[in-house]
Parts: sequence; C-alpha cells; structure tokens
Amino acid sequence: MKWTTANLKHANYTAKHELFVGTHTGSFKHLLPALEKNPYIQSNLTDVAALDKDSRVTALAFGNEAQTEILLGRAKNVAEVHSLGVSGASSTRHITVAAAPIVGLARYNNKLIAGFSNGKIQTMSLDAQEEEESAAEPVLITTGDHMDHLRQCSTARQIVATGGKARQNNLKVYDLSDDGKQIFSSKNLPNDYLQLEVPVWDSDIGFVDGPSVLATCSRHGYVRLYDTRKQRRPVAHFASEEHGMSFASLVAYGHYIYTGTTMGVLKAFDTRRMKTHVHTYKGFTGGISDLHLDETGKYLSSASLDRYVRIHDADSTVLLYQCYVKSKATKVLINQLPQQRQLSEDDNEAEPEVQKHKSIKNKRESKAAPLDAEYEDMFEQMATVGDSDDEAAEQQTTVAQKRKATTQSQKAKKKK
Repeated sequence: MKWTTANLKHANYTAKHELFVGTHTGSFKHLLPALEKNPYIQSNLTDVAALDKDSRVTALAFGNEAQTEILLGRAKNVAEVHSLGVSGASSTRHITVAAAPIVGLARYNNKLIAGFSNGKIQTMSLDAQEEEESAAEPVLITTGDHMDHLRQCSTARQIVATGGKARQNNLKVYDLSDDGKQIFSSKNLPNDYLQLEVPVWDSDIGFVDGPSVLATCSRHGYVRLYDTRKQRRPVAHFASEEHGMSFASLVAYGHYIYTGTTMGVLKAFDTRRMKTHVHTYKGFTGGISDLHLDETGKYLSSASLDRYVRIHDADSTVLLYQCYVKSKATKVLINQLPQQRQLSEDDNEAEPEVQKHKSIKNKRESKAAPLDAEYEDMFEQMATVGDSDDEAAEQQTTVAQKRKATTQSQKAKKKK
C-alpha cells in the first residue's frame, strides 16, 4: 500500500480489535477499528475540560489478564484505573502517587506498582479501606536516579524490570513476591577499542521468553538481548551504524523484537540472528512513541508523534489501519474486542458530537414547509457550530447552486 496520511483501513483487515490511545494533551481515547461503516470514530474516556499542561499520558498498561482494567499514568502525580464494563462503559478511579512523571504501572496482589522517572518504585493498595494507609507507605524499591520505563512480565506478574539512562540505571529485574528483591542486574559490554566505556541508555524493555529472557533498546542505537539464567552481559546484540538511529520503544513476542525510533522507523529483529533487522514497516512521518502487540502477536499497533495510530501485519508488514487522533499519540494498547461488547454499528457508530450534529440535521429535514423562504435561506447558509471549514464551504457551495438553478428556472418562465 502506498504511503499516505489519510485515514485508511485495509480491505483484508477483518479482525475485531479496539484501541486505547493516550496523547500528549492528556486525552485518553477509545477507537473501534472493527466497525465497518466508520472505523475512525473516537470517544474520550476522560474529561477533556479537566486536563492541564501536566496531564500528558506517560504510562499505559493492562491491569489484569482479562484486559478489562487499564492502568494510566500521567506527567503529574496522579494514576488512573479504568475498569471496562460489559456494555462498553468505563469507570475511572484516581489515585494520588508520591512523585511524577509516572513511567510505568503494574498491578500485583491488589497493589498498584508505580515507577517514576526519579528511579523510585512505590506500592499502593487498591483497596478503598486501605487507601489512606497506602498513601503513607514508604518507597518499595530504589533503582537509581533516572528511570525511563517499568515493565511487568505478563506470564509471571510478580516480576518487573526497569531501565534508564546511564550505567547506574541499567536493566534491573525485581521480584515483588519477595519484598521487591533484586534478582538480576545487567552488566555493560566491555570497553571499546579506545578503552572508553560504552554508553548505556535503556529506553524501553520487553520480556521475550517468560521472565528469564529480556530485550532492551537504547537511545544510543543498540538493541540487546539478555538471559538472566546465563550471564549478566547480553547474549546477543545489535548496534546500528546509522547516524541518528535512536530507539525509543520496544515490544517482543516469540522470537521477534519490534523497535521504533525517534525518526519514525519501525524495525523487527529475530532473536536467533541479531546482526541485522528482518522487517521494516512503512507509513510513519514522526517519531514512534509506543508499540503494542495483540494476544496473537500478529497485529502490531503503534503510536506516533505525527498524531496517527497504526496497525501493521507483523508478518507481511502491510499497513492495515491508520487513524488521525488530533493530538500527538504517546501510548497505545490493542485488544481483542470481547464478544459481550461487540455492539451493533447503529448503537456505537458515532461519538457524542457526531450524534448531536446528526440529530440537528434530522430536525431540519423533518420541518414543515418554510413560512418565509428568504428567512430560511439565510439560516441554511450559516455553518453549523463545530463543523470544519471544508464542511462549511461545501454547504455554502450547495446553497449557491440551488439558488442559481432557481434563478434560471424563473428566467425561463418569463421568456415563455
């Protein structure tokens, strides 16, 4: 498919997916690519009027295995827990945390685990009765002084990994079931040929094969694979020779690692041969801020700073879905739409603003014959509040054409 910046959906994309997108302005949006008539409709799950400059979404993760709970972190000291209902409705709970911004969220044993950019990890109870006590709980773990990401293992939820900038904030793995005991700390590569230390910056982390095999990507242009059962140093790695190659996001599934760069390049690596990439995904015009795979590992979703969210086929690299979300997308989650929430298109086709415009249009069409043609014509020329400039121009053009046709018919009658 050719490169384009328009909304699109591939004809062969028939999977029933839903997307959750966090943006730079703080809005949290829900998209339904599964809809056939209009798969680009967006609905906000947060109150947009209550957002401020510190509301940027910095962390997004599923809170349970059923994927009915979403954990959301912002650039301020507030975390949100969104519970998705069977009918599609959601309830939100706000939890005050110790620091900001939040760079990673996890849930274990009814506890909310939050990682902050200052290298601290705090635990808070999700029980309403213990909420006041949990606010005063001490910091659970201190990983360093700069953390870029916190990731929870999906198969062993008691395991979390952290990574950040500089050697003292390199990849570390902790066991939450053992009071946050550190069970692994990575070791840097040997010095280069000038005997200089290789720079370290683990910008994102992914669990490849259970809790033992992990992958990291770096703003310094490398991708490393670790096996905590063998050694502290990487068992395989890729180092880019391209100038300006800076990896910002990573996700792993099976034998493949998917990485996105700050320059809008998405590549896939095979853990069995890390010397070069095996796939390149096209269609980006801005830096890739986040990646997420569905449960099958076949569909790769991405959030980009060019204000688009996309879904690629992980195997064939075909762009299946692309939607403009109006703000810089910072985080994305893709989920298989549950059977209970596969609503009809008539019930879930449009967001409130679109439904409002449709009701106004229906009222206009159902009106009786106008009493004053000139008075009604004046109102027809006015653009509806909230309509785009293109829609207003199109409406004025239509009215002008109707008026011209009426004038011509009157002249024809006078000639007769």
